[in-house]
Amino acid sequence: MLQWMVRCLILCTAVLTLVAQSTIDERRKDLDRLRTSIEQTRRRIDALNQRESSAMKSLTSAQRQQHRLTSFIATLEAELRALQDSAATLQTQMESTRSNLQRVEQAYNSATTRMMALRSQQRDATQRSAANTAMFRELSRAVTAYRYSMRSLQDSLAQQQSVLNDYAQTQASVKSTTQRQQQQLASSISASKRQLQEVRTNKAALQRELRQKQASLSRMQSIVREQIARAERERKRRADAERRRRAAAPRRGPEAPAEETPEEPVTGPGYAARSLPWPTPTRNILHGYGTYTNKQTGTVFDNPGIDIKAPAGTNVSCVAAGTVSSVNWLPGFGSLVIVDHNNGFRSVYANLASVSVRQGSTLRAGSSVGTSGENVDGELVHFELWRGRERVDPTRYLR
Repeated sequence: MLQWMVRCLILCTAVLTLVAQSTIDERRKDLDRLRTSIEQTRRRIDALNQRESSAMKSLTSAQRQQHRLTSFIATLEAELRALQDSAATLQTQMESTRSNLQRVEQAYNSATTRMMALRSQQRDATQRSAANTAMFRELSRAVTAYRYSMRSLQDSLAQQQSVLNDYAQTQASVKSTTQRQQQQLASSISASKRQLQEVRTNKAALQRELRQKQASLSRMQSIVREQIARAERERKRRADAERRRRAAAPRRGPEAPAEETPEEPVTGPGYAARSLPWPTPTRNILHGYGTYTNKQTGTVFDNPGIDIKAPAGTNVSCVAAGTVSSVNWLPGFGSLVIVDHNNGFRSVYANLASVSVRQGSTLRAGSSVGTSGENVDGELVHFELWRGRERVDPTRYLR
């Protein structure tokens, strides 16, 4: 019985050691991937910034650098959250390993005590058989192997602690980098504000910026339509793959014909009129949906959304749950975030001074996408709503 118990404990300890080692290897790989991702992003940002004038002589270059910095900061903060989550998980696993180690230590001491007591009883006996001698020898080997397994578990615990220390060092490095980037961002924002004020007092420069803004309005619509087309192609690819799978599967009786996948579903839960919250605390519309004219130059714009007046730095929230399908930058509109709500609707948030999300982020209604900025028309947030391939007047849906 004692021998059986010792062997079971050895097996359990070996399994725990293997699991712990596997976890350590996975955590090290995750940590390496995070570090590589941060470093690659940092190199891309540095390379792009080197192409700009160091003095940032134009408003466009200042705003572009501002977008890059805020996007990089959003990446750093996301990586930092991932590091913190992984460190917390590893800490929990370490506590579990310590608890397992304590239990097996107690079991080892109990097994050793019982074996010594049994050996003492056998010494007092008048006769000793060869079978008893073999049993003691086997028990001694089993207990020795058990002790070795415990040492392996202790080594695993030390390795886990080493990985946790690496996490802590990486977190500190990311925090330090984030702080430096925040300082650079503050400098970039100040430069952008100064140059924006100069543009407003120079009619030729203002007309140039307005032409850029007009071109960006068209580009913004192209970006949304490109995403819709890409989503349609992906749905069609999945539908074709499903049809091929069904055709290749052995038939087990009559089957209903496969339904055609709609190009862009716009039904489902949808959104009723006056059902969505505003993306900003303010509801003051500077430019409504449709055409408007810039008073200073007479330039006419076809506005695909609405421009909401909001002090620079105002939090901008996602109006409904969805997935960030694009984080971009456009001259005259600053940072741009597009959210796919996975029901045929897409929302667009532009003229952002900073972004707090990245492509692929999953958002809930009310999640922050960034903060409002300023352009030649003033401090505002540009907001659009698309239903399938068509843009719609957002005020029909905002409550």
